[in-house]
Amino acid sequence: MLGGRPRGLSFLSLALVSVPLAVLVLGANQACTEPVTVVADPPVVIGATVDLTKQKDFGAGSQRVLRVAEQQLNAVGGILGRRVVLDIRDDGGDGSLIAGIASEFIQRGVAGFVGPSTTFALELSHGAFRDAKIPVLTPFATSPTVPLLQEGKDRYLFRTSCAVEYQSRAIARYALGGSFAPPGTVVPQNDAGVKDAGTSDADAGDNVDAGGTGDSGPPPSFKACTKMAVIFAEDAPGKGSATIDSLRAEYSKFGGVIKDFIIQAGAATYAADAAAVIRAAEAGEVECQTLLMFPADGGKYMREFRNAAESNPALSAASFPSFGFIRFYQQGFIEAGRVDAKNTSELSKVDGVLGAACNQERDTSPEWTRFNALYKSQFPPAADAGNLPSPIPQIYDSVILLALAIEKAGSLEDRVAIRDALYEVSAPPGDAFGPGQLAEALEAVRSGRDIDYTGASGTFDIDDRGDTALEVIMWKVSGNGFVTIPGLKPGDLQK
Repeated sequence: MLGGRPRGLSFLSLALVSVPLAVLVLGANQACTEPVTVVADPPVVIGATVDLTKQKDFGAGSQRVLRVAEQQLNAVGGILGRRVVLDIRDDGGDGSLIAGIASEFIQRGVAGFVGPSTTFALELSHGAFRDAKIPVLTPFATSPTVPLLQEGKDRYLFRTSCAVEYQSRAIARYALGGSFAPPGTVVPQNDAGVKDAGTSDADAGDNVDAGGTGDSGPPPSFKACTKMAVIFAEDAPGKGSATIDSLRAEYSKFGGVIKDFIIQAGAATYAADAAAVIRAAEAGEVECQTLLMFPADGGKYMREFRNAAESNPALSAASFPSFGFIRFYQQGFIEAGRVDAKNTSELSKVDGVLGAACNQERDTSPEWTRFNALYKSQFPPAADAGNLPSPIPQIYDSVILLALAIEKAGSLEDRVAIRDALYEVSAPPGDAFGPGQLAEALEAVRSGRDIDYTGASGTFDIDDRGDTALEVIMWKVSGNGFVTIPGLKPGDLQK
């Protein structure tokens, strides 16, 4: 039941219950021009968890995005004419707390759940939510195991994060020579490199396959890498990493060989790990490296790696490329690569790192632009923001998509209808709406029109496996920001 004071209600939510209604709709003039009346009680409660323990800054940034979605929904009248409350908990970044949190959310009768922060926690909790018919939208768990946790379209689990399979495919193909088409369809430019002894490659030249079918844009500034070091913490002791397994599968399809370097997440130093990779590179065992680490750990590792390798030109950013996943696609990664995180005149040691992420082109995406404006209006840039990540659009999109589905279902009691509506409001046919257009989207739903939500993170169409079809981009750290590597077209990674 949503009425009354449920057991396990967090302090954060109790505070919201007691907030005057005028405060809840603060900023309504940003979303519409007329006053909005929101029924105070009972609220529509959505559960959410973030990691405020192991990834404190990332979790705090994630919590901010959830609050932006909550505020915007209330600014336009809430859902079903009732205010929206996001009950946000710290899940600890592991599996130790999630069972209890899930039980409390189910007891409270939440309309949906956004989280948890790890795939392991999701594996422990998704079944309880499924049994209660509560939709779970997970913007954090990227693992290829997620779609397999529940079968078919009759599911209550939806992966709204950046699917790691496509990230792995993009990284593997680009590392193998700079093409996003399957290796072999394009012969990459063989740039002159520097060997361990410091001499130029004798056979460097401009090899072009006139019959190639995959246009990947300008060639990369490195040779094809066929032997890759992967540096990662295991999902659980002795369990390996599902993400790295996905990369290994893609890379090995075309003859690439991977060498594992298992590290400890949150270590005080990665100097010994960096030294091990350097020895392997000097022995000819690896030609590039891919990191699966938290942003702060990745920045620390790259500082120690680059400092230890600075006397060897064969291990420079151009000669020995470094890759990463979407975790690194945030300002905190660049800052972690500096001795003085906030000193923008200090070149970060992560400069030149490449990687994959899911997003529309932020420079040209109106959805991203509107979302970013909403975020900044609620959380203006401040010097004391610490290492908070850039706003993560998949989190916002997950809340908004769930809200639209609830509105379309017309009731909190019919949870099957809410689940079914997620498919309907996320994909064509229908009129397109995105961030900053919530009032119009909700009105369209109430009037019985079909809608197609287009997110700040890109297209958000949910398929029968519970996955969202997000665009994949390749990025590169350049100075104090990111640039997008051209050439990756829709459909390139579908095969």
